[in-house]
Amino acid sequence: MNLAPRTKKIGAMIAAGLLVVAVAFVAVLAVLIGNAPDKEPVVTAYADGRTVEVEPYLYCAVSDPLCTNVGETSELEVGKAPTVQLSLPEPIYSAPWVLAVVYGDGSGDAVENTEFNEPGTRLSVTVPTSDESNRTLLGIEIRLPTGIIDTDTNQEGFVSHAIWSIGTRP
Repeated sequence: MNLAPRTKKIGAMIAAGLLVVAVAFVAVLAVLIGNAPDKEPVVTAYADGRTVEVEPYLYCAVSDPLCTNVGETSELEVGKAPTVQLSLPEPIYSAPWVLAVVYGDGSGDAVENTEFNEPGTRLSVTVPTSDESNRTLLGIEIRLPTGIIDTDTNQEGFVSHAIWSIGTRP
């Protein structure tokens, strides 16, 4: 097939235009993907055949641990299960973190037990649904602590810059 020179030029210009559009599309797509916000880590909680994906209750940058990015407490029905099992994502288990467990009795008294965990030591946690005093599990929190200094008093302390909160019910 022998095309006229003018037809060849038009075809070449169309091909070049399509190539420019394709390259621009790929470049814009790469920028959008690169600037997409990181997904916040999710804790998976399991008890009595039920699974809950727990989004952060509080999630702040380490550099701004006093932010107000507050979410919701996730609820998990534990039924007659003897334990709640938690699976932790890499951003939690690779950092220092705190497990806080709250038990209560029928009189309204509640007891919180906390346990500090070193980075990389636990990928999952099993929490009993009743403690040694036969109190019922009311809730669980996973906390990522950050050190802070009060500039007025120069006192050092810790706050949680991220919290995953799970309310439990029978």
